[in-house]
Amino acid sequence: MDFFTQNQLFFLYILNLSFIAYVRYTNSGFIKRNLLAVLNYNTALQIQKSEINKKSVTNFFLSLNFYISVTVFSIYVLSKLNLIPEEINHFLIFIFILIALFFIVYINSGISFISAYIFKLKPIAVDFHRNNKNIYHAFGIILIFINILISFSEISNFAFYSGIILFGIVYLFRILRFIKINLSKHMNSFYLFLYLCAVEIFPILYIVKIFTLFYPATN
Repeated sequence: MDFFTQNQLFFLYILNLSFIAYVRYTNSGFIKRNLLAVLNYNTALQIQKSEINKKSVTNFFLSLNFYISVTVFSIYVLSKLNLIPEEINHFLIFIFILIALFFIVYINSGISFISAYIFKLKPIAVDFHRNNKNIYHAFGIILIFINILISFSEISNFAFYSGIILFGIVYLFRILRFIKINLSKHMNSFYLFLYLCAVEIFPILYIVKIFTLFYPATN
């Protein structure tokens, strides 16, 4: 896993830790509450209503930390699968994946709101979108330390697979939170199922299909 140079990794991790330090210094306890919000729906609701959550700088830094952390880990995954050609400029790949991740998140949000409009589930879509933001921020915070372990520790393989497991857990929490929101709002179960397929299941199937088509061609 030598895609990055030591200087590049050092720079990226300093950025990550600076973002977290700023949020922790300016909004004491907010990061802890954000992590708890993944497990506790009531805490997530409190964060959504808080003035701290509405501060653009706080959200911007946590979101930026998420995108950088996930991009670094994604590159490690692609490197592990030998899906990154050596002749391509590494910095350009990093930028490309960063931009692609940004569009994937926002396209998913767009599909969510369009599907919610069709299936008359707007209250769920709004709540689900806000909860996803909390989950992404928490995921980005934890992933910093996993990336650091992958880069500099002697347990890099263990850390790498821990990151894969963490991704699965985060996705599971998204589904459970979606069900929790539905139960709290007593929405139509049939429309809920269609919405869940359109927003969560079908996009994952398409991504898996793309990997199954692309991966054999590179080996």
